[in-house]
Amino acid sequence: MADRPLADWEYPDEPDYDDDETDVVVCSACGAEVYEDAVSCPVCGEYVTPSTDAWSGRPTWWVVLGLVGVVATAAALAL
Repeated sequence: MADRPLADWEYPDEPDYDDDETDVVVCSACGAEVYEDAVSCPVCGEYVTPSTDAWSGRPTWWVVLGLVGVVATAAALAL
């Protein structure tokens, strides 16, 4: 019975395959990949805190472009 191929209904669903994978985040102090559930970075020891700031992790040009867009929209509405 062990040598027979599995039927289609016996294979696990696609979402079942990635149950073992854990999400990682980048440490803000050293840049190492840290498990999302970790309290501190295993490389540098810095505490890992979730960032709620919309501007964190964004390149400077992205922030400037966003601010220019807000100012341009406000100027267009003022006319």
